[in-house]
Amino acid sequence: MELELIIQQLKTEMQNPALAQYELLIAYLKIFLINASRIKVEQNAPKNMADSEQPFILKTLKDTIEEHYKTKHSPSDYAGLLNISTKALNRISKTHFNKTLTNLIAERIIIEAKRELYLTAKSVKIIAYELGFNDEFYFSRFFKNNAAVSPQLYRESVGFAKGEL
Repeated sequence: MELELIIQQLKTEMQNPALAQYELLIAYLKIFLINASRIKVEQNAPKNMADSEQPFILKTLKDTIEEHYKTKHSPSDYAGLLNISTKALNRISKTHFNKTLTNLIAERIIIEAKRELYLTAKSVKIIAYELGFNDEFYFSRFFKNNAAVSPQLYRESVGFAKGEL
């Protein structure tokens, strides 16, 4: 399998320190993540008509969250952008994703926060600001509530950039 080959290349590179090893490891990791994402998308593709009969608003909601998650954190913001009531949008979200709209938004923010903490040496304050939080302490609480660990502890335990600090 393609992922196993990439893992083998990662292991080999980790055992042979050489020029630009860090950059090559990051490149392999990106390739691995892209391939894993493609496999996940293929596995989650609708298999019959019943699956593809999701309301159009859900696709639009996903795209809207993807586009605005750094600036809009409130369910009412998204309801306004989609010209639907917050209650109706939340009901649709809960029915089809089994998650509230607030959970969907928080999930996307946390994914980006983890990516930034994992791959960069940016301070938590800068990451918080880039994700639309004016207060780094509020962001830290938000992260801890949604990821069960503080941003700093997350970075120290899994961050690629931890060697740069």
